[in-house]
Amino acid sequence: MRKWIFCVLLFLSSLSLGATPARAAIDYGIDRLSEASVSRLLEGKNLAVLTHAAGRNKAGAHLIDLLFKEYRLKRIFAPEHGLRTAADDTVEDGVDPATKLPIISLYKRDSHAPTPENLAGIDAVVVDLQDVGLRYYTYIATIAEVMKAAAPLKIEIIILDRPNLLGGKIIEGKTLEAALAESFTAYHTIPTRHGMTLGELALLINAEKKWGGQITVVPATGWTRENLLASTDRKWIPPSPALMAPKQVGLYAIWGTLEDFNLAVGRGITNEKAFSVLGAPWITPAESKTLATELNRMAFPNLSFTPYSWRVTRSNYEGKTANGVRVKWTGGEVRTDEVTYRVASLLIRMFPTRLSIAKMDPRGYGSRSFVEAVKKGTPWATFRKVIDPEVAAFEKRRAPYLIY
Repeated sequence: MRKWIFCVLLFLSSLSLGATPARAAIDYGIDRLSEASVSRLLEGKNLAVLTHAAGRNKAGAHLIDLLFKEYRLKRIFAPEHGLRTAADDTVEDGVDPATKLPIISLYKRDSHAPTPENLAGIDAVVVDLQDVGLRYYTYIATIAEVMKAAAPLKIEIIILDRPNLLGGKIIEGKTLEAALAESFTAYHTIPTRHGMTLGELALLINAEKKWGGQITVVPATGWTRENLLASTDRKWIPPSPALMAPKQVGLYAIWGTLEDFNLAVGRGITNEKAFSVLGAPWITPAESKTLATELNRMAFPNLSFTPYSWRVTRSNYEGKTANGVRVKWTGGEVRTDEVTYRVASLLIRMFPTRLSIAKMDPRGYGSRSFVEAVKKGTPWATFRKVIDPEVAAFEKRRAPYLIY
């Protein structure tokens, strides 16, 4: 009898375990489809695919086209932002114009999971999504919901793995409280910056949830945990509409949760300012200068701030002029949880009556204690003593599931 409660890690001798050059030659899982050992995983199976616009190999070919040409591709699943990674609202089902295959959205208003009918007749779901390495980015939850639905149906999940854009060494942020888990932006009890690939996370979640699913990971080759996206030879394809450039991923790790406040973070028609600015119409130009001065006084490594005003073209305060700061990031290492914590605390101190803190969602920060500490003005050095032991504990939890 075939055993379904196991995990397969597909390694080749070409997998680099040592240091890589500054411009590393890295192949993602999708780049390995032509290898015989990978082809054998797909041959003779009715396949579904979960992917989006970034699901392209190094040559620019999309996963759907590759699978449709060579294998029995039957169905397409799309995550948040849709198959073309262009939507910022819920997405409905559709049909792929090139293959005529049905596209099933996993980001509907009332559903984020495939139904048994959606999975009927499918032997394996092939997954290729570009994640950004943060707990609140929803592709983790999407994969988890597919795994959860597939496990009792004995449907295999084949993950074509990709590097973590924020690297795989550094872990930061509060580990999500169990009581807050299983929402779409806070699915599992991991730190904010977890330092794992989607393949590794799938193995961890499947094991800790005790789903017993069959998870096969096709690893990237040539990547080590020290590598960031900027050190690879890969062309950037936005994984979501507001992340138009690689540096925005690091800035998103800082500003992402601050959207809970009544602030604008640069989302716009073209999104070129997204997460590089922070401000609001109720901040005066003079206050923006003071804010920049106070932020620079905090002396965050590799970050600098200048006063900045811009016309908001989307989201909060559309059509109005916002005053605040623009952040410049050198690309060097930043302790993202510290910056988020201290910037939020500063904003509360500077604008106690105008800054709205009522919507601070503890799921984004990982815990109610994080939110309360920020509101009370607890020094970062004090609260860090809570976070650091949790990071050490998570390092031990994740160790059995690391591939690289």
